[in-house]
Amino acid sequence: MPPVQRHFLLFVGSAALFIPLLLLADTRGAIPQAALGAATAAFLWLLARRSTTEPRQIVAAILIATTGEIILSLGWGLYTYRNALIPLYVPFGHGVFYALAAESAQQPALRRISRGITRSVLLAGSAIAAAGLVFFHDEWGLLWWIAAAVLVMRSRNQLLLATCFVYTMLLEWLGTAIGNWHWAAVVPFVGLRSANPPSGVGILYILLDLTTVAVCSALFGTFTASAVPAAVPVDG
Repeated sequence: MPPVQRHFLLFVGSAALFIPLLLLADTRGAIPQAALGAATAAFLWLLARRSTTEPRQIVAAILIATTGEIILSLGWGLYTYRNALIPLYVPFGHGVFYALAAESAQQPALRRISRGITRSVLLAGSAIAAAGLVFFHDEWGLLWWIAAAVLVMRSRNQLLLATCFVYTMLLEWLGTAIGNWHWAAVVPFVGLRSANPPSGVGILYILLDLTTVAVCSALFGTFTASAVPAAVPVDG
């Protein structure tokens, strides 16, 4: 099996350090918010310089995700942030997580075991959704997980969607545990109960990835993370 690329290990390791520190530093005030936003933009820029992901895809992901933030948080009220309507680091943070998922999907070492990774994510996600329903009455999370699982299973690039689901869950557990944001206990206008975070919240990044790839393919016709080189076999 080919080794995982060094720049990818650097990407994952630096993100694993930067994101928790960023969330811990999140605080109220225009100056702190501007500083955190600038720091996240700089971090994304440094990572993008070494990334094999098309920069226009990252920009598109930021714009699409920010639109989603406005609709889901400010419009629908699914979740709220503690220190700002939408913290300034959030849009660039979406770019970081999109690039991270795209880089994961392009790793030959991960592609060789992509089916095993996907099956593990599906099993773990199902267990989490079932536990959420039993212990937290997370009806909304269960519905989201069912939709997410269907999208993963029907995708031609299951590795991209499976890894982005994992990264999203880790981010959500961390952010809600620290208290940077909080999900509504009852979904507005729907009335279903939800955990904090919902067990299937990873569907939001799945939809972000799918939308970004589709938009960039339509507009630019450039290489996307959904392309799998024929020279890289997968397991199974």
